[in-house]
Amino acid sequence: MRVRQLNAQFLTNRLQNRAASLCFCTLAIREAYRRRARRLFEDAPQLRWLVLTDEPRDFSGLPVRAVHHEPTGPMAEEFLTKLSWTPNGQGRPAYHDKRFVLQAALDECKTAIFVDADTRLSRLPKLPAFPKGIAVVKDVDASIAEHLGRYGPDRLPAFEALAATLTGSAETLHRARWCSEALIAITKDGNEAKFFDAWAQSAKFLHSRSVFTGEGGVIGLAAFCAGWNVDYKSLTKLAAATRHEGLGPKAT
Repeated sequence: MRVRQLNAQFLTNRLQNRAASLCFCTLAIREAYRRRARRLFEDAPQLRWLVLTDEPRDFSGLPVRAVHHEPTGPMAEEFLTKLSWTPNGQGRPAYHDKRFVLQAALDECKTAIFVDADTRLSRLPKLPAFPKGIAVVKDVDASIAEHLGRYGPDRLPAFEALAATLTGSAETLHRARWCSEALIAITKDGNEAKFFDAWAQSAKFLHSRSVFTGEGGVIGLAAFCAGWNVDYKSLTKLAAATRHEGLGPKAT
């Protein structure tokens, strides 16, 4: 009996320690995304959640930590009500504020998993021990140059200038990987400050040129600056248990 009790306590402690090392997080700005985030939290109330939002009171009564945040760039509502859409990557929503969510989560945990607010989670699979650095979903398996060449080549000059500013060479776009941004895991290794600094520089650089898309390219360049290889495997099971709404800004 004593052995069974000790084993049970060991397993409990192990699960608690594992949970303490992992935090899920999201960004929920404006009502349409706050409503979707509430549904996401209800899908997985057993998880440790952090949300940055313009209205923390909307999450009262839910087992989440809601922190007030005002967006630093145009968000979905602005592009639906005030700004126009264009096909060349200008006039679309800037979601670079996701970096603040990940930074806040990493202040508390070893690994932060960002999930887009317009996502539903059908179940929680067993999660692996995440390798240090960045893990993304393999929706896009291409260099930044390859992806921009297929989707939105008009953005390529801005990204070439950005790569040269960050790394000294536009050729970096052929080495750095495009990182799908709807589901991301960051695990501390001591280089996360380089990652977030590069992301911040990139957001400012692109915004100054009125380029508001290409977040996956920015994340890939930031990962390159941090010296991280992109892990495409660790999030596979979690991604299979999610359904991402996507399709751009939501009015309702």
